[in-house]
Amino acid sequence: SGEESDHDEHLSHQHDALVYLIMTLIVGTMILHLTTMQMFHSLPYTVVLFVLGGISSLIFHAVGSESSGILGRSYEMWMDIDPHLLIFTMLPVLLTGDAMTIDTAVAKRVSSQCLWLAGPGVLISAFATAGFLHLYLQWDFLLCMAVGATLAATDPVAVVGLLKELGASPTLTVQIQGESLLNDGTAMVLFLVAYNMLKGEEYDAKGIAVFLFYMVCGSWFLGAVIGAVFSSWIRSAGNRLEHSSGMIQI
Repeated sequence: SGEESDHDEHLSHQHDALVYLIMTLIVGTMILHLTTMQMFHSLPYTVVLFVLGGISSLIFHAVGSESSGILGRSYEMWMDIDPHLLIFTMLPVLLTGDAMTIDTAVAKRVSSQCLWLAGPGVLISAFATAGFLHLYLQWDFLLCMAVGATLAATDPVAVVGLLKELGASPTLTVQIQGESLLNDGTAMVLFLVAYNMLKGEEYDAKGIAVFLFYMVCGSWFLGAVIGAVFSSWIRSAGNRLEHSSGMIQI
């Protein structure tokens, strides 16, 4: 058994995780290329990726990662990753990408509507989902609230892309895009409160209000300070008359 474990450790390496990552990038690029063809022009890109991801997970669970070779080991490495590391790595990138492409002129006009949708709108959606789950599945209400908060944070990448392709009103597009940028904060606060209460912590109305104020205002202040510092730093380090590849990468 010792020789077998040494043999497995010799065959498995940390860089095996790149195999599944590269494969998913290739599959995503292939699907994106298919959408450029006239036959598959209306293919919902994100939906197809979601379906393929579910199918691949079912296949790996049915076949077994051990019998799938290096691809199975790479898949297991990604499945064992800390979910907090994944969300703290991917979520800022997604939010930054949406924020860089949003029409700021239209966003200023519909900012109040986006705040209403991302604030009270997310709360109503989360409570409605929690009530439905509690009524029909008889789950604990706090557990239902955690699930409702998770489902309330929508990310309408496919919807925004489709609206742009169809030539929809920029106001409607920015309303949906702006709401998706702001709803993560509301949903995360609601999820953390429900999850902490589910673990046994006690909150009153004042405690929830303080926690919400701390998370929202603290994140805005911290983001503004870090953004201002790095924007000034990059501006001072850059040469307006000469653009280097290193500055573009930063």
